[in-house]
Amino acid sequence: MANKEPLLALLASLNERNAVPAHRIGYWNDPEYHPGRPKGSRKQMFERNGNVGEEVYTHPGFVKHLRYMLFGAELPPAVMTAFASEVGNPEWVSYGDALELGRFARSLVRRHGLPPHEAYEEFFKLSLDIGLSVEEALRIRQTVKETR
Repeated sequence: MANKEPLLALLASLNERNAVPAHRIGYWNDPEYHPGRPKGSRKQMFERNGNVGEEVYTHPGFVKHLRYMLFGAELPPAVMTAFASEVGNPEWVSYGDALELGRFARSLVRRHGLPPHEAYEEFFKLSLDIGLSVEEALRIRQTVKETR
């Protein structure tokens, strides 16, 4: 990868400054944030495929994860605003509320013509960014994933 040195320097700088929110690091490192099979974090998936050390971070597949770490969920601004407004104060959201929020997110997917097979993961990321728990975000993710 031609950008290996600048990429590694960027990651070192982000790490030194604690510039990436903890939930975005968890999205990469924590198996709890990565449901399904096979089990393991997103980082562990790279390692299982033979990438070790710096190779994990210079693999072309890492770029989409880095993008999330830097910029957050990739949804249209109107969708993110509507969803955040529906959530309100994340401290008041329960696991039961997450089902209704998932249904609302599903309606946004339909209304804005978003591809469900991409949108469900972005709603998971957005839910984390808003401040919902991993469990609540996973419930929203699953509801959006079931969009037909």
